[in-house]
Amino acid sequence: WRDMTWQTKADNEVLKRRLWDLEKALEQAWEDKRDIREEMTRQYQELQKQTAAHSQRLEAKVKSLQEQLATRLQESQQTQETATQALAERDRTIAQLQGRLDAMEREYEKILQMSGDGSLDLVLAKMAEASQCWKEVGMPIAMEHKERLQEFGLNPLEI
Repeated sequence: WRDMTWQTKADNEVLKRRLWDLEKALEQAWEDKRDIREEMTRQYQELQKQTAAHSQRLEAKVKSLQEQLATRLQESQQTQETATQALAERDRTIAQLQGRLDAMEREYEKILQMSGDGSLDLVLAKMAEASQCWKEVGMPIAMEHKERLQEFGLNPLEI
């Protein structure tokens, strides 16, 4: 009976020790679980902060690019309007010069009709005077329009 009592006490001590070890292991597992949860929460919050910061940077970049696009579109529209005005002015100048040319042609015809009496020298003098006038008036205007068209990247020979 003593042996049995002694054996039971020994088994009881072993079981108590094993229970104590299991309780410690369970406590450690709970602490590990809590630590893991805290670390995962911290990492999740850090990821949220990084994502929010990245999102804000992207939104700022999009806004900046939209502003740049609006500016470029406005500049493009202004350039288009300026080019259109330059072309219209060129067309008006061409029409004016064509009118002068037509007037000169009529004047030449009058001179030729009047010169039927043999005054060829008068005709040549009038032609030289008209040619000089044409060069003085027409060339600067033509050069000015050529330069304007080139400013807008247009080739005056193609227009």
